[in-house]
Amino acid sequence: MKCEVQSCENEATVHLTEIRDNVKHEMHLCERCAAEKGLPGKQHFSIAELLSGFATSAAQTAAQTQKTRRGKEAACPGCGTTITQFQASGRFGCPECYTTFKDDVQGLVEKIHDSSQHIGKVPKRVSSEISLQKDIRQLQVDLKRAVRREDYEKAAAIRDQIRQIEKK
Repeated sequence: MKCEVQSCENEATVHLTEIRDNVKHEMHLCERCAAEKGLPGKQHFSIAELLSGFATSAAQTAAQTQKTRRGKEAACPGCGTTITQFQASGRFGCPECYTTFKDDVQGLVEKIHDSSQHIGKVPKRVSSEISLQKDIRQLQVDLKRAVRREDYEKAAAIRDQIRQIEKK
């Protein structure tokens, strides 16, 4: 795709989408034209930065609540990491951080993974019983999601599927 500036023949590498009054407006520019308009150019970020972005609002709320309750922000007894430091880096300092900040990040983990429990994969050669258990766990996640969306017809159908599998 070419840059939208009439006198420019460069390839567009900056793509901006803005929604104004429920109308989608897109702009496709090369880096030079975007810089001339004062827009940010191509930006690269790591997965840790992406995850820390997810954590920003939850961590800020949690940190503010902890500060007002205790007068200062709580820190992990194992390494001294605070929820604000986790927010900035997207990483905990030690395994004890997971226990210390469990209440603060549980919602974030569930939002990212649709579950608070790691299920993993099942090898193809595994017995059918384990495969059925995996199917039931996935259906239970789908059931919770349907109830959360208040799609009760779908929830009832999923519940019936779970019952049929449990009879086997």
